[in-house]
Amino acid sequence: MNQSAAECVVREFEEESGFTVSALKLAAIWDYRKQGHVSRHPASIYKMFFICQITGGTARPSNETSEVSFFARDALPPLSPGRVTVAQVRRMFDHVQRPDSPTDFE
Repeated sequence: MNQSAAECVVREFEEESGFTVSALKLAAIWDYRKQGHVSRHPASIYKMFFICQITGGTARPSNETSEVSFFARDALPPLSPGRVTVAQVRRMFDHVQRPDSPTDFE
């Protein structure tokens, strides 16, 4: 689609949650394997984490999401550890609380 990383996250957010967002900050770029994920891929996979602000829309599930909800830092539901870890989500809470934090990378 020839989109930037920020454009992709905005598109994916709306497709998967129903909300329109503005990407405010690239908070982290982490190597999938160095973050404790088991990978069958021979090459590195880098995951980018963005802090976004909701600008409109309404919560709706999609063919990729069964439910759309918000959770407090200490009340996270079970996660898909092959995709994201509790530590990664908690680190994003830190970035929201301290927006001047530098981007995390390895």
